[in-house]
Amino acid sequence: MRFLLIFILVACSTQRELKYRFSSQKAYLSSLTDEDTVVDKIELSFKEPQVFASGMDSTFLFVKLYDKKGRLLKNVDPMDLTLAASADIDAKPFTLKKGVYKADILPRVKSKDVLMQVDWQDKVKSPMVTLRATTSPIEDALKPLSHDYIESRTFGEITAARGSSFSSSATEEFSFTNSGKNKIAKTSQSSRTFHFEYPEQARQNLALLVDDSMNERVSQTMHSYFMFFPRKKLPVWQEVGEQIKVTLPNNEILLFDKDSKMIQGGVFKEGSIDLNKNYLKRNFADLQYTGRGVLLRVNGRGASPQISYNDQKQIDKEFGASGAKDVLIINGTTDEKCLRPKADFWDDMDVSPIIFKFATDDEFEIYLQNNCGFGLPKF
Repeated sequence: MRFLLIFILVACSTQRELKYRFSSQKAYLSSLTDEDTVVDKIELSFKEPQVFASGMDSTFLFVKLYDKKGRLLKNVDPMDLTLAASADIDAKPFTLKKGVYKADILPRVKSKDVLMQVDWQDKVKSPMVTLRATTSPIEDALKPLSHDYIESRTFGEITAARGSSFSSSATEEFSFTNSGKNKIAKTSQSSRTFHFEYPEQARQNLALLVDDSMNERVSQTMHSYFMFFPRKKLPVWQEVGEQIKVTLPNNEILLFDKDSKMIQGGVFKEGSIDLNKNYLKRNFADLQYTGRGVLLRVNGRGASPQISYNDQKQIDKEFGASGAKDVLIINGTTDEKCLRPKADFWDDMDVSPIIFKFATDDEFEIYLQNNCGFGLPKF
C-alpha cells in the first residue's frame, strides 16, 4: 500500500522547498499515541544516502523520536508522522521496529536530490535532510565482488536484475525482448533481446548486450556487445506514451515501441534478424549507429563477444553486423572507424564479469589517440 493516502500540495511560502506532503493518517481514525507522550526531538537518517534515480532503486528513511529528557520513544503511532519533500516520490507508510520508525523511499526516474523533513502531529519538525539522487556512475572501477544475478523483478514492460553483492533495492541490469512476429523478428521462434548492463553502478562495464536468436539453441545465439562513450550516465528507461525511452551512458537516446520492442528512433537504425538456417553464415544484429559519440562493438556466435574464439571472419568495418574477429570502434562525430584486437580491451578468460580494461574515459581516450588517431567527442 502506498504512503500517499493523503497527498497535499503545500503553497505556504515558508515551505516552498518542501511542497509535497505525504501522510498515512486517515481523517476518521484517532491517534493511538498515549496523551502523556510528547515528542520533543526528531532525528532523520537514510540507509543509503545516495540512490540511483532509475525509478527502481529505493532506500529507507529512518526516524528516531525523543522526549524532553532525551529518551527514545517507542510508543508513538506511526500515523502521527507526516513526511514533507521537495519532489514527488513514492513511499510506503512508516512502520516501527526496535524503536526506529522507517519508510521505504523511491525517487522518480532521473530525479534530482530530494530535501525531506518529518513532523509529528504538526507540532514538532525534524531538521531537513537531503537524499542524493543521481544517474551518474557511483564509482569508476568494479570491485572484486560476486555478480551472480539472484533476483529478477518486473516493472511493466521491463525486467530488472540485481546481483548478489547488492541490497534488494539496487539494480544492475534491465532488459526487454522483441519476440515477434513483426518486421524485425519475422517468425514466432525468433527474438531480439536488449540487455542494458551497469554492474555495481560503476562506469567500467556500462554496456548494451543484444542477443539475436531464431530458435532455442543457446549455442546458435548471435551476441553483440556495445559500449557508448563518453560514459556520463547509467542507462535509465522511462515509459513515455506508447514508447520506451532509454537514455544511454553517453546521454544519447533510443526509442522503442512499448508493445513490439522495435526501435522507433534515436541513435540506432534497426534491421531484421538474420534467419539463415546455417547459423555459421548468419549475421549479427543489424544495428547501425547514427549518434555523435564513440561506439565500441564486438560480436560472438554462441559465446561471450569479448572472448576471442575460432570465428576468424573480420568484423564488418561499416557497422559491424558481420564477422567476429577484433573490435570495431566508430567515431560518430567524424565518421572515423578503427579495428583493434579484443585482447586490448579484455583478458581472454571466460569469467564473470569480463572486465573492460579502461575504467575511466581518460584512460580510454589516451588509447584511442595512440591507436586510432582520434579521441572522444565533447558533447
